Amino acid sequence: MLRNGIAQFVGFWVSESGYHLRIKKVDKDRALVDFLDPRAAPVQRPYMGGAPSLKMVAHYDSNAIFEVDLWQEGKGFILDLTHEYDYELDPERREALVPALSRNERDHFSGCVLLIIRPAGSLCAKKGGEQEAIC
Repeated sequence: MLRNGIAQFVGFWVSESGYHLRIKKVDKDRALVDFLDPRAAPVQRPYMGGAPSLKMVAHYDSNAIFEVDLWQEGKGFILDLTHEYDYELDPERREALVPALSRNERDHFSGCVLLIIRPAGSLCAKKGGEQEAIC
């Protein structure tokens, strides 16, 4: 089933390495995102004093841009997610979220963020609560 808008991003997503994104819609252009490690524990953010990566604020706009604030809302690093219904780099061409990282020009501590985000890679939809789709 094809979804539009923020609905394309809502759900539970898992990477080949076992990292998870749990995305819950708040309203038509906002969501809350949890980033979990392979044990389903929140990933700690050393650049925020070890704060867990839970309830991170995400924004969706009319240009189909979905951005997750990895620091404080409107400050620091942003996880940009692109939705693909049949991801070309996945041998099974499953539905996936493809991550990219952007930062505020003033922020110079991207190494910490990359070490946290890089293991996740692309994330595929997890169907019906089962680990059927791993990208």
